[in-house]
Amino acid sequence: MVLTTLSQPYAGVMTAEYAAARGENCVLRFRYRTRGEVVIRAVQRFLNTSFVRLLDIGAAEGRSLAYVATRLGDGRYIGVEYSDELRASACSLASNIELIPGDAMKLPASIASGSLDVVSLLALLEHVDDPQEAVREAARVLRPGGLIVASTPNPTWDVVAGRLGLVKDDHHVERIDLHRLVNLFEGAGLEIVDSGRFMWAPVASLPYLKIPVPPVLGLAIDRFFGTVPVVRSLCVNSFAVGRKRVSDGASS
Repeated sequence: MVLTTLSQPYAGVMTAEYAAARGENCVLRFRYRTRGEVVIRAVQRFLNTSFVRLLDIGAAEGRSLAYVATRLGDGRYIGVEYSDELRASACSLASNIELIPGDAMKLPASIASGSLDVVSLLALLEHVDDPQEAVREAARVLRPGGLIVASTPNPTWDVVAGRLGLVKDDHHVERIDLHRLVNLFEGAGLEIVDSGRFMWAPVASLPYLKIPVPPVLGLAIDRFFGTVPVVRSLCVNSFAVGRKRVSDGASS
């Protein structure tokens, strides 16, 4: 793996300690796998392809990307990560997974416009100064008909978790609720094909009690109770899935 030093890091860029914790801490493992399941579900529902070309922006040490690749199977999986320290912390990755240096606001030249089936932005947009531009840049490298999948923390629960010391290592430049997330997608010319809230707090709290929760089960519970307004308000994350319009051509 070739490492390139990038200057002026973003607020909230994680460290090697965080990368190691994602492999050992059941709470962090539940989070990244559940977010990964949101991507997997979107691909299975809205794409008809046996070989997926997927880019994960803000891939950290690659664990979430590796989880998605294992579940989706045949494909080419690229992770772009700003932090040299996080990339250097990557465990052994399968031959069809590549972790490269790059900036969400200006993706590497090696990733051509209109070349990808899926782009994921998981727990990333709240960390950048211009989330609208980040979504537009993601849309640029997406083929017509391809998908962008993004997740953001619920701002209300983000404040609660911060005060409780549950996300003390996080620093979020912007607070992005579901309405704002959908607006960001629409501002990039994407067609919204799915959106909602996930990680229902009563279930998401179980890993803190050392009670493992399969991510698929957690999302099934989210879906089951998701039509109830009170329950929706207790979900700690939002997601949106957008499709690049065919008329957009290779660029947004």
